[in-house]
Amino acid sequence: MSDELLTQSDGLVRRLTLNRPRRRNALTPDLARELAAQLDEVEETGDTELVILAGAGGHFCAGLDLHWLQSLGDIATTSALQRGLGDFQSAVLAIVRCPVPVIAVVQGTAAGFGFDLAVACDLRIAGAGALFTSAFARMGLVPDGGSTFTLPRLIGPGPALRLLLAGETLDAADAHALGLVDQVVEDAALDDGVRTMTERLFSGAPASNRTIKRLVRAGELGALEQVLAMEGASQIQALQGPEFRQRLERFLAR
Repeated sequence: MSDELLTQSDGLVRRLTLNRPRRRNALTPDLARELAAQLDEVEETGDTELVILAGAGGHFCAGLDLHWLQSLGDIATTSALQRGLGDFQSAVLAIVRCPVPVIAVVQGTAAGFGFDLAVACDLRIAGAGALFTSAFARMGLVPDGGSTFTLPRLIGPGPALRLLLAGETLDAADAHALGLVDQVVEDAALDDGVRTMTERLFSGAPASNRTIKRLVRAGELGALEQVLAMEGASQIQALQGPEFRQRLERFLAR
């Protein structure tokens, strides 16, 4: 395991921490693959009944790392983009496929693919200072982490479209009011809030929790895979288009 994904086991709880704080935990294909592998390992080892996904340094995840995109050159090839997007999307599928509940613990920024990652989790607890934004449309892009499928199921088609089209930024209180977040606690008390939520989940029988997760989410997998394929194809067109390049140049100039 690299030092960009920290893992800690505490009894039946496995905590996975994205650890690229200087980049606000922005994802690279390597980190996304590693996250997916850790989630898939839960099924193999059978020693985990709950996964907590968090970010280091006061942020959850700022999306995919634009430095990775820059590394592909001015005009990235379709095959390179397909490989990278496949790695990113593997993390989303692994969350849904994971046999035990996955809780996203959100501090600071959850943007772009980081927003999609949080939405893909089974439950979300946020610090009061957390901010949520899709941000894809503002960059001339489209969601590629499944949020065109998962977000409407979570908060309804109308609010989901508003968030995705307008690229609004929600604070934790507004996200909670929409149903995007299950619980908001003060940032300083976030660990206590996670502990309380964990204790509530463990009041149910582990076998029951696994079965409920499977019954609720297994039916999504086929549809989600189709949506991810469509999102990926649309995103590759957007990434290779002039609109994104112009907006990226302005963003990097800031």
